[in-house]
Amino acid sequence: MIRLYSPARTERLLDGLSPRLREASERYGVPEACLRAVLYQEMTRMDVLDLPADWLVSLRHRLWRLRRSSPGGRELPPGKFDSSTGYAQIFAGTAIDAIRFACSRGLADPAALGFAERLPDRSSPADLDRVWDRLHRDRDFNLVCCALNLLSAGEEMTGRVDFPGYTPEELKLVFTRYNANVRRITPYGEQVYELYRRYSGAAERAEE
Repeated sequence: MIRLYSPARTERLLDGLSPRLREASERYGVPEACLRAVLYQEMTRMDVLDLPADWLVSLRHRLWRLRRSSPGGRELPPGKFDSSTGYAQIFAGTAIDAIRFACSRGLADPAALGFAERLPDRSSPADLDRVWDRLHRDRDFNLVCCALNLLSAGEEMTGRVDFPGYTPEELKLVFTRYNANVRRITPYGEQVYELYRRYSGAAERAEE
């Protein structure tokens, strides 16, 4: 298995994204250490097989756009129409759910996200197409959806959005839900929590 990002390269990329991560943290109330932890975990797990997977989804999206004007062209082409993409490795359907949750709770502004007229719907091929393309091409949008997905995961797993007040076990559940639809803490959740502790400690030392 050939990884796309080594740990050292991932750290350099995250350092370069610090202003964006800080902005997302301040706007949505998700600690920057949480965002860094999830991104590090996802980026260092990406391998060369993720590239053709994204390419195939992108191809099917292009074919669907070409067929939209023809009879029956609004039906989805056979094969995969969604995939986890970008640094945060988010599916379009997952991002749409997170966007709708955050906007419905007043945690995000639809206009600021580019959905002033209406929120996207995961049952709409056009919306899946638009959101997946943005996740794939727009790094800032991808990072924002990472934050929104953590907000949604927090509500689902703990019944509230309260990152400062989450216990270690609750944070592990939130991180787990980011990656999998289960109700128990997984090794992924444990690993991301340890990364969160490392980044939190680094931030505290930087402030001293």
